[in-house]
Amino acid sequence: MHSRVSLLLLAVLLVVALPAQAAMNLDDLLFYGTESLARGRFDQASQAFGEALARDPENAYAKGRLALSKAAAGRIEEARRLLTEAVAARGDDLFALWTLGCLDLLEGAPGAAADSFAAMAKADPGNVRASLGLGLAALAAGHMAEGLGHLAVVQARPDSDPLAHALAGLALFQAGAPAGARLELETALELDPRNAAVLDQLGLVYKRLGKTGLAKSAWEQALAVDGEDARARFYLSRLAEDEGLAASLSDRPEEAKRAYERALALDPTNAAAAKALGLPVPMAPPAAPAGETAAKQRARRAVPADETAPAPKPRPARKPVKAPPAAKAETAGERPAPAPTAPQAPVTPATPQAPLPSSGPASP
Repeated sequence: MHSRVSLLLLAVLLVVALPAQAAMNLDDLLFYGTESLARGRFDQASQAFGEALARDPENAYAKGRLALSKAAAGRIEEARRLLTEAVAARGDDLFALWTLGCLDLLEGAPGAAADSFAAMAKADPGNVRASLGLGLAALAAGHMAEGLGHLAVVQARPDSDPLAHALAGLALFQAGAPAGARLELETALELDPRNAAVLDQLGLVYKRLGKTGLAKSAWEQALAVDGEDARARFYLSRLAEDEGLAASLSDRPEEAKRAYERALALDPTNAAAAKALGLPVPMAPPAAPAGETAAKQRARRAVPADETAPAPKPRPARKPVKAPPAAKAETAGERPAPAPTAPQAPVTPATPQAPLPSSGPASP
């Protein structure tokens, strides 16, 4: 996961209340909850799924999505309790197993996560998300060869769901295989063309590959999809800052001034651009709320792409790209980004980490 926390909380406070529940049947509640969850209205989603579960205590869909709503809102322990209950009631509940495994990854427990993903693979042999989860867990535990072996299964399935390819791309990027990451992220984008988080990550991959023009285009597309995407604004601002520096060093002051102004317009916290323009250095963004763990922040803001988007025609299987022995050092152009406001996309942590599963009705 990045952070859309303040804007997201504001949006939650501004949304209308749940319609009169007396007039809503069980299907209406499930639909309303799913839509609210997809739109980041986690309190509304929890309310709807909680009411649905009260009417039908055995409804696995309602219990799983209630857990996801609570996890996305930062109530991790409540989510974990619901998921554990769901798995205890039905050991082949793929959604609950996937979500529980993702929570374990976010909490830094790859061993426990691997147990959940292995249970998925046992319940549904060939499940692409089970292979993905096992790969992410192995990489998080430092088992590179094992992790890449599991990711090869995802790479060989170009017609599978976009989240699997997005996370496989992130994992390959972190493993030092940007060419393989590019293939996976481009596949994810074909399956989900308006995913700003995938575009953000793809821009980083292009930058690592030395394709600055493609990186800029990816971030501009992300910003077109979500005008509040802080990651896209951050990276585009730094590209403009670099252009300003290059123009300044080439004795083109007017061009440099325009570039620095673009940089500051994209990201008002760009201290280097402000300093170059002779303006006061902006203050840093506020810190995260006290007592909130990084894992809880990631879980609260990780709402991945909708699984219900139609899939394109299958493409021929590709050979998986192997990672080199060591990852390349981060280039000067790839600076740490602030937590973005756009949904669902993972930042680039030291070890690959999975966002929470999609809120769509389909099972993993």
